[in-house]
Amino acid sequence: MDIEHLKLLIQIIQIKLQILILRKKLTVPNLKNPCAIVIHHEAANNGFDAVNLWHKKRWGFKSSLGYYCGYHYYISKSGEVHQSRRDNEMAAHTVEKGRPHYWNKNSIGVCLQGNFTYEQPTKAQIDALRGLLYKFWQKYLITKKDIHTHGEIAPTSCPGENLQKIIDEYRTKS
Repeated sequence: MDIEHLKLLIQIIQIKLQILILRKKLTVPNLKNPCAIVIHHEAANNGFDAVNLWHKKRWGFKSSLGYYCGYHYYISKSGEVHQSRRDNEMAAHTVEKGRPHYWNKNSIGVCLQGNFTYEQPTKAQIDALRGLLYKFWQKYLITKKDIHTHGEIAPTSCPGENLQKIIDEYRTKS
């Protein structure tokens, strides 16, 4: 057992104690490796801090990284990637009828800043997204067929038709 694994186990024990004793709303990074990716758009241009605050008010459970954001990753207009949850930590980004917790326990949620019903993602955002998708393929063997958009799982306009077209094109290219 390496030192990083030991540190993570200690952190998991500390989180579980806070949940049990202090009744804190926290998530624990103890799920199996993710097997899919779900892509979202913010449907606004408020930015990571505003999304984190909104999710704190809405759900109120903190990740092991100290954020409330329900997505694992958030990509700003500039292409900056914010990680708000560990990849193996339960999230709050997608609910499917009949399987309410499946996607939040088994997939990585990635949100891009913007409303892609009305605007296009920036080149920096697309480059950052492609970088994440490549990383997930390398680390977890998540293939293009396992990349989904929120609207493909649940009845929503997310991630907007402009981002949906880009994702469809990405999945069909070899």
